[in-house]
Amino acid sequence: MPGRDLTGPVTIINRFEVKGDTDRFERLFREHSQFLRRRTDFDFLVTVRLAEHPHIYVHLGHWRTLRAFRDTVHDETFLGHVERLEPLVETEVDQAVSVDRVLRDNARPGTESVVLLRARVGGDWRTFERRFAALTERLGEADGFGGSDLLRSLLRPALYTGVLWWRDAESLDRALDSEPVQAARRELQRGAEVVLERTRHVAYERVID
Repeated sequence: MPGRDLTGPVTIINRFEVKGDTDRFERLFREHSQFLRRRTDFDFLVTVRLAEHPHIYVHLGHWRTLRAFRDTVHDETFLGHVERLEPLVETEVDQAVSVDRVLRDNARPGTESVVLLRARVGGDWRTFERRFAALTERLGEADGFGGSDLLRSLLRPALYTGVLWWRDAESLDRALDSEPVQAARRELQRGAEVVLERTRHVAYERVID
């Protein structure tokens, strides 16, 4: 991105719609993920699979610097992985930065304990971010809440991706059904188109030193 500080952090969001064998995709993408984890200035990754559409995966790769990501996409190993994965998927890609992150606990892999939020903000983005923080505060009042991350797109600044997670699926169900959370969700949707997607937690992995 012209003019952007290459020393600043960035999150690459990939949404994969798998056209064929999801097991094969997972094997190939696992190999790719482990390569990323060994790159300089890679931070951590999150991968989820949509509960209602299990052929769709969302991967968030967090980098400490934009320069490190740019260097990686020109690496021959990276390009080889892309060449093998490309025929298997339709891909949407975004670049984003975290604007509000809360870390308390980890989600349990293999459980439907992660919710993705996708929002298009039509009004004041500051108000939307405050409302997301209020939603997170309400969620934090219930047992089992693991945390949240709100990411604002660098390519389309009116678009946001939110990740909210719990220790287990049961904790998620209790939280989303509570009246304080329902009220905070309604408030969040004022001035924004918001879609929530329940997902299965596939992976959370940090850099390999």
